[in-house]
Amino acid sequence: MNEAFDDAMVDGWEPLVESIELPDPNDRHVVAAALVGRADIIVTENIRDFPSSALAPLRLEAVTADEFLLDQFDLKPALARRIVCDQAAAMVRPPTTEEQLLQSLARSGAPGFARAVSELKSGQKSPDRPPH
Repeated sequence: MNEAFDDAMVDGWEPLVESIELPDPNDRHVVAAALVGRADIIVTENIRDFPSSALAPLRLEAVTADEFLLDQFDLKPALARRIVCDQAAAMVRPPTTEEQLLQSLARSGAPGFARAVSELKSGQKSPDRPPH
């Protein structure tokens, strides 16, 4: 990950761990790293273990992958679609089509995002989605 994203590693989060209270103490390192890394959100499917009552005072929010990707899609739909196309084209072992990648994303927890990209691809007008 460090090769693709220079700031992927967060150092110095360890002293904060003991001061963080979460339902699952084994998740405290995630919040500590988010704070040190100056993140705004934590992307997780484990929303229950990152309640807003614990994160809001720290100015953090937990969202699912689908919510995060839909937010990105809402900001720049054409760019989101192009990134999906580029990612599918880069997948050569095994070769993956855009449709296969979208199906995989839908199965992996991002069904709303996959649907939104598919609708944009097919020229269908996306129905208004509820806020995420």
